[in-house]
Amino acid sequence: MTIQVNTHHSEKNRVETFLNALNEKLDQLPFDWESLKESNRIDDAVKFTNHNNSLVITVILVKDYWDADPIAKANFMKDAIRWGQNGAIMYVVESTDEDIVSKVVGTFAGKE
Repeated sequence: MTIQVNTHHSEKNRVETFLNALNEKLDQLPFDWESLKESNRIDDAVKFTNHNNSLVITVILVKDYWDADPIAKANFMKDAIRWGQNGAIMYVVESTDEDIVSKVVGTFAGKE
C-alpha cells in the first residue's frame, strides 16, 4: 500500500514518506483549505482519513516556519485535535483513540 499525495509542492515526497510510515490505509479527502482562517499563510494542504473515518490527518504546507502556530490557533484548538510541525509541514491529527493520535504525531515529529 503506497499513499500518494495530490500536490505539486516541493515537500510532497516528505509528506508521502511520513504517511506511508504509518502503515495505515488512508484515502485523500476533498479539502477546501482556502476557507481556513489564516489561509494566506498556506501554500497547499491535503486531508486524509482511514477506512472507518476514526482518524483524520490534515497536512498543511506552510509558507514560513512561523506560520503554523497562527494557523493552529485560528482553526484547530479543540480537545480532540493535536497538531505539530516538521519544517514546512504542519500536521493536524484528529481521533478519539489517543494511541493512534500519539503514533501519528510521533511519526510526523521524527521518523522519515
